[in-house]
Amino acid sequence: MNFRILGPLRAGVRGEQIDLGGDRARLVLAALLLEPDRPVPVERLVDGVWPDGPPESARTQIAIVVSGLRRAFCKAGGGRQVIETVRPGYRISGESVTIDALAAERHIAAARRDAAARRLTSAAGRFRDALALWDGPVLSGLGGPLVEAGAVRWGELRLAAVEEAAQVELALGRHRELVGELLGPVGEHPYRERLRALLMLALARAGRQSEALDVYHEGRRRLDEELGLEPGRELRELHDAILRDDPSTHPGTPVATSAHPGPPCAVPRGRALRWRRTTDPARALRCC
Repeated sequence: MNFRILGPLRAGVRGEQIDLGGDRARLVLAALLLEPDRPVPVERLVDGVWPDGPPESARTQIAIVVSGLRRAFCKAGGGRQVIETVRPGYRISGESVTIDALAAERHIAAARRDAAARRLTSAAGRFRDALALWDGPVLSGLGGPLVEAGAVRWGELRLAAVEEAAQVELALGRHRELVGELLGPVGEHPYRERLRALLMLALARAGRQSEALDVYHEGRRRLDEELGLEPGRELRELHDAILRDDPSTHPGTPVATSAHPGPPCAVPRGRALRWRRTTDPARALRCC
């Protein structure tokens, strides 16, 4: 069976989509898929389905929902044991099904190993394969605290992959192509300083210094007006480097990569604004 959570929730067997039923069933399945290989307690499923307070029959209704999902999977040829009953609740094994989020995680891990070993072309391809698995916000169309909290992990993984892939692309000299790829993520996450810095550097190396400076000033304006903050030190230093036409902002400047965090040079790792849920759990590539 194949499950997709990197976008709308979907399930299928041999290319045929499975009708997952109503929101209640979809919320339960989403909660299980967000934590593959881990038992999800019934109490957590109850809280996710009824965040404003469950009915007395909540545990029974969860069992009915799980039974309905099992019948749907069996009817489609996926087998009844996709959802296992384990204390204190239920579990989906990542080994018995295909989950796009786990596939993306494997691609990103392989890309990071390639980047650390200086296999940059391979790393870039693996990052692209991983990012292609996202088809919108994680579990788009489903809401509630359980889904939103679980989706943060995979949303952060995507942002980290976008940033690390951009550094690999810069190292390969693909700054011109990179500009278009970063405009969307920067617009979606305007407070993520590392993304903004990567776009600025790509623009500068493409000979578009004035646009790079515009990107900086737009970010500074938003930070000031919306959060009362100034850009971080690394972002300011990149701005100054572009102003003085520093060689690090020129195309062809060697860019070393590492799978371990270190002091950034041309590209900052960026501040993590906790209240915007933009903490970066990923190991950063270094540009020095």
